[in-house]
Amino acid sequence: MSGQQDFLKLPYHQAILNDEIPLSIGGGIGQFRTFMYLLRTARLGEVSITVWPKKLKDICAARNIHVLE
Repeated sequence: MSGQQDFLKLPYHQAILNDEIPLSIGGGIGQFRTFMYLLRTARLGEVSITVWPKKLKDICAARNIHVLE
């Protein structure tokens, strides 16, 4: 679809095509959004540990949303 057929010659892409490694979700926000969907969470902070401002933690606590610290 993207027209990037040259990638199919590379070892990583060959391994995917040959079922030697799984086609997986990348890291970062896409992975966390997938976790949010699967776990039915409302905030990124429920699946990702980071530094959250006190104001955000207070707002979440008032709505019974438990952010990870």
